[in-house]
Amino acid sequence: MNEKRILLAEDDLISATLLQESLASLGYQVTLAEDGRKAKELFLENQFPIVITDYDMPDVNGIELIDFLKEEEVEPIIIVLTNNSETSIIIDIMRRGIYDYIVKPIEAEELSLKLQRAFEIHNIRKLEKVAKREREMRLESHLDWIKWKEKIGGSGKFKNLNQNLFESLKTSFNQGTGFGALVSLLKIVSDSAEIEGDFYKIDTEIMGLIKTNAEMAEKALYTFSEIDEILNGKIELETISLINLYHEIKNVTNEMSNLLDIQKNYLYLSEKKSSFDQNKINIHKKYFIMALKEILTNACKFSIPESSIHIVMYIEAKSLVISVYNSPIKNSDRTEGIPLEFENMIFEPFFRLTKFVYDDYKTLDFGLGLTKVESIIKRFDGKIEIKNIIDHLYAKSQPKTKVICRISIPLVIENGI
Repeated sequence: MNEKRILLAEDDLISATLLQESLASLGYQVTLAEDGRKAKELFLENQFPIVITDYDMPDVNGIELIDFLKEEEVEPIIIVLTNNSETSIIIDIMRRGIYDYIVKPIEAEELSLKLQRAFEIHNIRKLEKVAKREREMRLESHLDWIKWKEKIGGSGKFKNLNQNLFESLKTSFNQGTGFGALVSLLKIVSDSAEIEGDFYKIDTEIMGLIKTNAEMAEKALYTFSEIDEILNGKIELETISLINLYHEIKNVTNEMSNLLDIQKNYLYLSEKKSSFDQNKINIHKKYFIMALKEILTNACKFSIPESSIHIVMYIEAKSLVISVYNSPIKNSDRTEGIPLEFENMIFEPFFRLTKFVYDDYKTLDFGLGLTKVESIIKRFDGKIEIKNIIDHLYAKSQPKTKVICRISIPLVIENGI
């Protein structure tokens, strides 16, 4: 129930009880605190993702409680209830960095909508914090990883990695639709087709399968052509503001509904930031959208059913960072997500961690998608990495593995600034 817990600080017992019952009917677990002091004690005992506080309370009031909560390592989403609609008071409340406020009397529908969005934002902030902590840990272990690669450079373990790549290549051409199926079908035709004059008589069902697999093979060859064009062709980049890019990404998320419905997954995009208006990047819009759709399709395919996928967009170190998080299903060898030894291999052509074909998603499943994505991001002078992170933010919950696909694209620096 961690995701549905709310701390309610309200000194009016009748109002607090009514609100608690209303929220409980919506599936929330509400803990009551009769004033700000009690709310502080309860929060220190067990941190809450959402805190709803009254503005006017005895002893420790709403403002003092907000100031306390803002200093906590894991800052909750704060919603303030107030009887006062004066502009100066509302401005003072919002300046303290709270999520939102509601002027009493409380409309149940309004509060429900605000809470739904508040929990989405909480999850995104949580992922951002986990990713930041993971990056710090990765920096410490990066040298060890380089030494490990050097150590196994001529060993059997490194050869096994290459063998996995060649096995993936073999599987891609011999399993499922496309080249491998064409070879099998043509052998069937060669063995079974009857000759009538100058023609072969071929079963209509077999011919239909040949046409289907020829189309898939053609798509694979077209993907090769696309990758070659991306790597070596003349691509004109355009300068686009981050706010416009945000809306483009929003449009892509709206177009993903059919794929999300397959496993009943949910897709969330982080909120816009004011800095998006002033900053720009250089990209090719069509190729960027192509790469993003490939990443999101992979997230859908390899996520636990009914789990959430989050897109987080922010600025860091003079670059735009776009991170996509998902909760991965287990691989055939019972590992989760992207094992460390395969983090660099996944961008190699034909490399696949799974040998399954995902017909519902209408993808080629040849192991070329991420190769194309990496080629696109590199043309923007960007970087991409896909790896596991461990979500251990809350000590009372069992750590969970998530996969992060992190793209960084340098910002346009104008006037030498």
